[in-house]
Amino acid sequence: MRRAAVLGKGALAAYACDLLALLPGTVLDTVVPNAPEPDWDLRLSEHTATHHPDTRLIASGNWRDLEPGRCDLVVSVLYDRIIGASLIDTTTLIVNCHPGRLPQYRGTRPVNWALRNGEHLHGATLHVIDPGVDTGPILGEVTFSIWPAIDEVRDVWERTMRHARLLLADTLPRLDQITPRRQDETQAVTHHSRDNDRLGERSDWTRADSTHRR
Repeated sequence: MRRAAVLGKGALAAYACDLLALLPGTVLDTVVPNAPEPDWDLRLSEHTATHHPDTRLIASGNWRDLEPGRCDLVVSVLYDRIIGASLIDTTTLIVNCHPGRLPQYRGTRPVNWALRNGEHLHGATLHVIDPGVDTGPILGEVTFSIWPAIDEVRDVWERTMRHARLLLADTLPRLDQITPRRQDETQAVTHHSRDNDRLGERSDWTRADSTHRR
């Protein structure tokens, strides 16, 4: 029996929990919600307590409290901490659902940056976690159209969450059969929190100029 853990936040992480709990030969052993949990999304801790009452909850939000070697599979979904080598090296497979295309949008706030850069495609990516920031081999991805002239960050975020659900549903049951592919380092761009002031009008959910709103 494979033991799985989910680290992260919101409705998308809750969906990953539900998928894993239904997989044959897999038990949802542990859930580590972000701490604090956002008040604008479903609370992962409450979802777990209600729908998976036998699953262990780690309220600290710290991946270090998931003792090394306890779980064979760890799934990070919008988790807000960098996972270190002590967990990576002792987990058979540890993966991350990233709300952006890789390797072009590694790091923070990929939705904001895609709109800031005038992209017409965005996506979500499931990749293996390695010691870098969103640098691990890709297991699956989904892309979709965005329209920077009319889309707000909120619009694209919600679209990303819908497509990420499909990505998780397609990939989690097939993890043992998928061969990861390396990212193209020549296309790699990483965005850091220190760069957020360059986002301009794309720094928030919506632009201040109401003429952009639908």
